[in-house]
Amino acid sequence: MNTEKQLISLIHAAQVLTSTLDLDKVLDQLIHETLNVIEGADAVLLFVYNPKKNKLLANKGIGVNLDYLQDIMLSPNEGMTGKTFTSKKGQIFSHLKETEAGMGNIQNKNQDLFKKAIGKFPYHPISTICAPLLSKKDCIGVLTIDSFSENVHFTERDLLLLETFAAQASIAIENAKFFADTERSKKIHAELATASISQKGLTEATITLSQLIRHEICVYNEFFDLLAFSSSIAENLGEQKKKEVEELFSKGQKELESNLMQIIPIKTDGDIVLGIVAIFGEESVHLDTLDLLAIDLANNIFAREILGRERLLSEFYKYEGYLLEQLLAKKQHELTEQQRTILGLSKKYRYFCISIQIPHQLLPFEELHKRKQHFNKLLFRELKNLGFKIIVSEKNLEYNILVIIHDKGTEDKITKTFYDFFYHFKEIVGKVISFDYYVGIGRVFQDIPDITNSHREAKICAEYIQNKKQETSVLSYKSLGIYRLFLKHEQEELFEFVESTIGALLLYDKEHRTELLQTLTTYLESKQNMALTARNSFVHLNTIKYRLQTIKEILGANSLEGKVIFELQLAIYLHQYLQKGI
Repeated sequence: MNTEKQLISLIHAAQVLTSTLDLDKVLDQLIHETLNVIEGADAVLLFVYNPKKNKLLANKGIGVNLDYLQDIMLSPNEGMTGKTFTSKKGQIFSHLKETEAGMGNIQNKNQDLFKKAIGKFPYHPISTICAPLLSKKDCIGVLTIDSFSENVHFTERDLLLLETFAAQASIAIENAKFFADTERSKKIHAELATASISQKGLTEATITLSQLIRHEICVYNEFFDLLAFSSSIAENLGEQKKKEVEELFSKGQKELESNLMQIIPIKTDGDIVLGIVAIFGEESVHLDTLDLLAIDLANNIFAREILGRERLLSEFYKYEGYLLEQLLAKKQHELTEQQRTILGLSKKYRYFCISIQIPHQLLPFEELHKRKQHFNKLLFRELKNLGFKIIVSEKNLEYNILVIIHDKGTEDKITKTFYDFFYHFKEIVGKVISFDYYVGIGRVFQDIPDITNSHREAKICAEYIQNKKQETSVLSYKSLGIYRLFLKHEQEELFEFVESTIGALLLYDKEHRTELLQTLTTYLESKQNMALTARNSFVHLNTIKYRLQTIKEILGANSLEGKVIFELQLAIYLHQYLQKGI
């Protein structure tokens, strides 16, 4: 073929590059000119690399059936085309043995499709040349020519000519990509700006981002509660993958990848994490520069929406807390009907109060504020999941909580529910922040005016734990039993009563290393039955008789019955209260 014809084809190809931005038209012209110029060519195939799938996809072809060709997806280094892509260098396969070797690793599915695409031709070409489409040292595709004629063996000159067309194809694809990226960038800014201005909420912004990056998306808050999702498919994925999302995020990387997922934190300007964006893919998640641009812009909307939600909830909770303070200050008669409705007050419900006392924390102000904020969020989140109508008033380092009971559960069952809740909550808090607190639970009342009594009882319990240095962090007023009587008295009075009643017995035990007080306690707990006392004390009956006689002599009592027994029992309870607490 003469040089003039080749020159004309190259000129035609160059002209079409500058005449249109229609990539299909440019590539069609290029491969037609390639087929015309390179002598002996039976088929021209153009493969373009898809980074999201990590595959070479058949984009154009002449001399083959495109219905089958377009389904071929080659991995890097698969076949002659894949090897050229990996090496980024033009390659000549001059003879049948070379093409057979070059195609030796093609997957079965791709083999079947290629056989159908070439139709009448044999599976292995006699000679093949491949030229990479290079862009800034990266390979973006491969232009391949096959000859099935035994008389044709491609040369270096043919490869040089093919590389010229491959270079033009690279320019065309890059120009089209630049134009498409420009248009896509405009679309990203426009659609996310619209979503931001319209203020349609978190869900609308999530759907918009999903459409822009072509992946399913879920948005979680900082506690991994699902806030929004792009579709029902995304919702299912979000619930199924919640633990995996949490595990990935806990690694502390800015962008975390799994085979089918990528995690990106939603942050404020102060670098505080507000939530997490999870991006799911069918095969793998590959995000290009414009995807990351869209995510970055969307994250600003997500952050604003999450902060907005938090502010609205915070204002509502504060208002509820204000109404609760009015109620606890015995100003319920000043509440309007609407305010009573917000609180949920009704004569058909039951009520009880909880008091949370946080001891003084030896922390810098900023650190204390940060931990307290986190404690607040955790408390409100976990209380909301309990299924009760709950109102919280928070002031300084004290929380007053009103629980409204709509069901007919027993007081013991309800109290146990909150015991279990606060022990579990302590574990949750311990995983996130170090924060001590004490919880008091008041009794359940039916009448609204009695709410203040339950509140007073709850505070007494919380303060009792703190003052008595109890190991427990939760205490209910009902569980105090007889000890409730002692809480209202001065400690000095209680010590005087113990001393005047069983003081001599305590002194005798101390000096003689005996256990007479324990014997007396067991005797009273055994309903004053000496035989039962002996069994419970693991001693002989005569030993118990002797010990009881000694106790009467030490205490100066003629008998252990009636008023004497009552006062002794009371003194023992007081002694336990003063020494160990409950």
